[in-house]
Amino acid sequence: MSMSRPAAAPSLLVLALATAAMASAGCGDKGGYRGGSKSPALKWLESPKSGSQEGNFLKIPSLGAQLELPETRYVFKECTEPSHSPEGPNKWVPVFRCASEGYSGGGDELAEDSGDEVAMTFYLARKERPIDERSVAYWENELRGKGYVINEIAYNDSYHDKRGIYFKYQSVDENNTPVREIIEFMFPYQDVVFIAHMDYPFGDTRSVNTDWSAIMWYFNFTMPGA
Repeated sequence: MSMSRPAAAPSLLVLALATAAMASAGCGDKGGYRGGSKSPALKWLESPKSGSQEGNFLKIPSLGAQLELPETRYVFKECTEPSHSPEGPNKWVPVFRCASEGYSGGGDELAEDSGDEVAMTFYLARKERPIDERSVAYWENELRGKGYVINEIAYNDSYHDKRGIYFKYQSVDENNTPVREIIEFMFPYQDVVFIAHMDYPFGDTRSVNTDWSAIMWYFNFTMPGA
């Protein structure tokens, strides 16, 4: 009487090779915040891809970012998707920009342009540290060390439906007189952080803050694949 033999179990060598292959496949995805896997947004930051305008919307599907253009804008009337080349000393990557007519800023002159043209820009950067209540003191010291006068830095749980740190500070001249006022809001997602940035001549009476609030509300982000 013949007896069937049970199927041979995979050898330890085969299991070891399969495990190593799986680990190797995941290694290339590391490099995110604190050694975690890179999010789709961080991968976009490392190799940006352009989006498009559809009616009243600026969209970048590969990033998951969208800006609906408010119908009423008093100052920032020209909204575009700029070139995604890093700008300023921090090398932030611009995502969307709404600007006054004739604006030609950006680049290494971020927050230092002395002209009357102004802009509000959404930037994206790699997350290097926590963006929470405990990090407020760090940012205060960082800005003071660079010579800025701080008006306000505060963590906010729901600022225009976003969670992050609000900044309001001024750059000054050699007489310590405010020259330009800077408004920023940092809001993180996993291993990236968005920075909404606006700066204008100190004392500017135009409705920049009204435009800022409207545009902040209309910016939306959903992590691709979430």
